Amino acid sequence: MSLVELLKTVPEFRQLRGKRHQLWFILLLMIVGAMSGYWGYRPLAEFSQLYGAQVCQHLNQPLPRRMPSHSTFRRVILELDFQVFAQVFNQWAQQHVPIEPGEWLAVDGKSIKGSVTDYETHQQNFVMLVSVFSHKRGFVLHSQPMENKVISELHVVQQLLEVLDLSGAVVTADALHTQKNGRAAYASRRLIICCA
Repeated sequence: MSLVELLKTVPEFRQLRGKRHQLWFILLLMIVGAMSGYWGYRPLAEFSQLYGAQVCQHLNQPLPRRMPSHSTFRRVILELDFQVFAQVFNQWAQQHVPIEPGEWLAVDGKSIKGSVTDYETHQQNFVMLVSVFSHKRGFVLHSQPMENKVISELHVVQQLLEVLDLSGAVVTADALHTQKNGRAAYASRRLIICCA
């Protein structure tokens, strides 16, 4: 399936009133904009103004009267079920971006700004995004969101490495990701793990 076809499977969560753009189109602009270095609500709106017409032309889609505004991107990003969005992206990436033998990949988790709760107590919680990054291509091949209080980063990394076909790849990871029999499991999949 193409990326557009996969994005059309993301369930619509917005109210009918005031909806000017189809959800798949906004999500596509978010992905292409982010891959082009436009991070944040206002930069994505700027990307849409500059390149949205070219995206529509390339897809043989009618040009909307107006491109999505920064407030449209903000609402979608705040209300989007990121787990569903990540699954769609990962499915597309696995189909169209095969990992080559000997390719160098980095696995790491980063907390999402503004997701920390109870930061002054031992009940602190936050959301992280654990990603597999290709050094050669310069972009993320797979990502998985996680909540700190629900699952550990180590387990998410192990899940990612099980899901992806990384035979013969070289994976750089934090020492945290190689604890408790991890090295034996990685060796059985013919992975080379380098700790940072």
